[in-house]
Parts: sequence; C-alpha cells; structure tokens
Amino acid sequence: MLHSDQPTITFVRENVQVEVPVGDSVRYPALENDVPVYCGMWKYANCHGNGLCGTDRVAVSPSSNTNPLTFMEKFWLRGDRKKNPNMRLACQVEVLGDVNVDTQCS
Repeated sequence: MLHSDQPTITFVRENVQVEVPVGDSVRYPALENDVPVYCGMWKYANCHGNGLCGTDRVAVSPSSNTNPLTFMEKFWLRGDRKKNPNMRLACQVEVLGDVNVDTQCS
C-alpha cells in the first residue's frame, strides 16, 4: 500500500495504484499508466480532456472524495448515472481523497 498525504487512485480492473496531487483528474494518471479510459476508436478521437466528447466514462467511488458533478458531466452522463450513480468523466472528476476507479473498456 502507498502511504502519503496525497490521494491514491486505485484502478480496480487493472490493479494499478497511482498517487496524485489533490485536485488532479483521473484522466492523466490513467493515460500515463496505460489504463484505458477511452474505448475503441475514442482512443484516437477524443477532446483531450476538455469535457466536450463525454467518452472517458469511469465509475469513481466514494463520491465523497471527489468534486461535485460538473456541468459537462451532468450533460453527458444524465442517462448513465441512472444505472450507475458513480459514473463520471475521467477528465472532469477531481480527486480529493483516495478513490477506486472502474474503467468501462473491456
């Protein structure tokens, strides 16, 4: 286990743990550690973390360790969150404490 003042993101499926500065997004640490947040063609056709494409969907818990939903997340995830209230956009979610992240690419 990692022990420091920085939050740890645990990418559950990939069994990868990454320490990040408070307020960091999930997207960059995922990409830097070869954790897939974009499925299929979205690996190449995405908005590079601007919240405009809605394709980097991940489930993040607990929500108490993240920022509130952004406007872009409310827009893109309105259907997904009915099925999974932990669904977030990797580029929009800010890590404020330790979180578990379930990627959606299989």
